[in-house]
Amino acid sequence: MSTRKSMKLPIIITFIFILIIVYLFMNLKQSKVVCESEKSFDGGFRVKEEIESVTDGKKINTLNVTKTIYMADRYVNNSDSIEEIKNVIKNTLDYLGDNVTYSVLDDRIIIKINIKKNGLVLLDNINFVDNGGKIDVIIDTNTKSNNVVKLAIGDNYTDGELMQSLKNKGYSCK
Repeated sequence: MSTRKSMKLPIIITFIFILIIVYLFMNLKQSKVVCESEKSFDGGFRVKEEIESVTDGKKINTLNVTKTIYMADRYVNNSDSIEEIKNVIKNTLDYLGDNVTYSVLDDRIIIKINIKKNGLVLLDNINFVDNGGKIDVIIDTNTKSNNVVKLAIGDNYTDGELMQSLKNKGYSCK
């Protein structure tokens, strides 16, 4: 009988210890890296990219990318040109499925990409070339190219490494 009473205290201490460990794991700090870049192209087009990535200190867990394409003045309110550009971009981003949303305004196209599971995002891969009054949209989809920035869920980056990598590619980070 005396051994059963003496077992209560170690069981209570073990239970409290387990609760503390679970609490600490649930409250691990995930940090956010926010970077942005803006480029101007022929004919007055501009592309602004904003990247927000959540890391757990070792790898990327979440990517939220917003690409805003500002139309040149002569293409503002030209629904045919805006729709054509949107379709070209949509064709290259179809692999992301429901993780992409498009908003078309009179003077810009806003593309929002939100990835929480397996996925790859190519950044800095849109170019506009004015070809004698007709605008050509060139999208580099080559994942092996050195001209694009590749980020994927699960990439091994600390916060500092990710910021440094993006800064080296022309992004400004906070």
